[in-house]
Amino acid sequence: MSYPQNPGYPGGPPQPPYGVPPQPPKQGMSTGAKIGLGCGGCLGVLVFLAIIGGCMAALSGDSTDTATPSTSSSSEAEEEPAEEPVEDEPAEESSGVTMTASDAGTVGDTIDDTVYTAIDIEIVNDSEESIEVNPVYFTVELADGTVVSDWSDSLFADIDPIDAVTVQPGQRASGQIAVVGEVEVSSVTMEELFGLEESITAEVE
Repeated sequence: MSYPQNPGYPGGPPQPPYGVPPQPPKQGMSTGAKIGLGCGGCLGVLVFLAIIGGCMAALSGDSTDTATPSTSSSSEAEEEPAEEPVEDEPAEESSGVTMTASDAGTVGDTIDDTVYTAIDIEIVNDSEESIEVNPVYFTVELADGTVVSDWSDSLFADIDPIDAVTVQPGQRASGQIAVVGEVEVSSVTMEELFGLEESITAEVE
């Protein structure tokens, strides 16, 4: 079967068979559809970005909440002052006055047969002030804890008593005191040091 030629287009494409309706040309997408599709795509992208941003914010919030106690603890640790080491208290400075005491054995009485224990005393004044020494300023502690400060019972002891004197800086005084009975003397203390306002103690050697 031969097809008729298109008179307007000699030698052009063959015409469809007789009786078959021609196909309408395909139309392109309308401008409105294109705009709608573009907007829909943009909206989808925005929704996706919003979801991603929300997830990141949530994760960031959890991390911040988790880190907050640690940061607070660090701040508190920094605010607490470090404990300073305890320093040993300095030893009391010497007044510059020293005293030595030693057991001189037993002695008798110049009147009767009373027995005494004699103690040799020496006081050296290396301070810058003069001091007063007097037998009544001495106190004796025995090994059993007894304290003797009344010397009226030993007035007649056969000893070389320490005198009541003023000891100038650089000078010394020496003599003896006596305790009734044959006893063990532990220490001797001179209670008053005029000019220094303190006492000094010596262990009996």
